[in-house]
Amino acid sequence: MKKTFHRTRKVTLDIYPECKYTAPAEVIENCESIKYNNCTGFEVVEGEAAEAIEAKTDGSEIDDYHEYLVLFLENGDTAIFKNSYVDLFLF
Repeated sequence: MKKTFHRTRKVTLDIYPECKYTAPAEVIENCESIKYNNCTGFEVVEGEAAEAIEAKTDGSEIDDYHEYLVLFLENGDTAIFKNSYVDLFLF
């Protein structure tokens, strides 16, 4: 699934040091947040697309559930995160 916006959006990511599905409440409550002001779209990838992402890592950035959040930025760059370790909020 790829979600593309008709205009650039602001997004905030809450990033957790542990998998959000199994982390205790205090980990979730004490997350780090980062903001992007230039997001034009996003997608959550799994399957073959996730395997392609994993093939480009040293193995330390592989998601526990093999799913990745990909942000598409206004300048053409992408930002990739382990989806099990982040929550995305759109503004």
